[in-house]
Amino acid sequence: MQRINTPTYVRLREQIRADIAAGIWPLGAHITLAQMVERYEVSLNPVREALLHLQGEGIIDMQMHRGAVIPTVDAAYIANIYDMRGAIEQMLAAKVAALATPEDIERIDAARLHYEEVVSGDDTGASVAANREFHRVFNQVAGNQPAVDVLGSRSSLVDALRRSLGYGPQRKDAVIAQHRKLVAAVRKGDGALAARIALDHAESARDDLLRMIETPH
Repeated sequence: MQRINTPTYVRLREQIRADIAAGIWPLGAHITLAQMVERYEVSLNPVREALLHLQGEGIIDMQMHRGAVIPTVDAAYIANIYDMRGAIEQMLAAKVAALATPEDIERIDAARLHYEEVVSGDDTGASVAANREFHRVFNQVAGNQPAVDVLGSRSSLVDALRRSLGYGPQRKDAVIAQHRKLVAAVRKGDGALAARIALDHAESARDDLLRMIETPH
């Protein structure tokens, strides 16, 4: 949660990330600085500062005197992001299993149940958001904020692509099963098992998204 005195550009950076993930700024879209000033009701300076930070994260491409472009996402990008995600998330999962209190597990399980409720409907965007929230709640327990920040900063384009492509035929059921196994491993305090499940979860998400990229829409 951000502090009240968080600089404007930091709050704006997080909002732009969220709006990209939500599809408000579509992949491949060109956005002028004037459009951002109007939407976010801020001055030009924090917009520029936020965009420069997002460019450093690979979330947008700045163009001289033309604003910003939201990159398109290809198979190589997805493969690279999920290699990173799998490595970080298996490390975090082992720590969560070692550190989680009963209250932590209750919060994680509530996020898991919420995901299962949401994913039973037809709103892909809501499913993507609920899945991201489950992982946010889960990963926070590890107490490694830099790792959590890296995952969060690199999720926007992937989430935007998932919203546009949807899920493979069996993917939602697989996610539910993997989340349940992950929570069960944490309940047992089995860090090695939790790490294996987290890596499998990331790799299967990658494979499903790559198949969706290759499937004509």
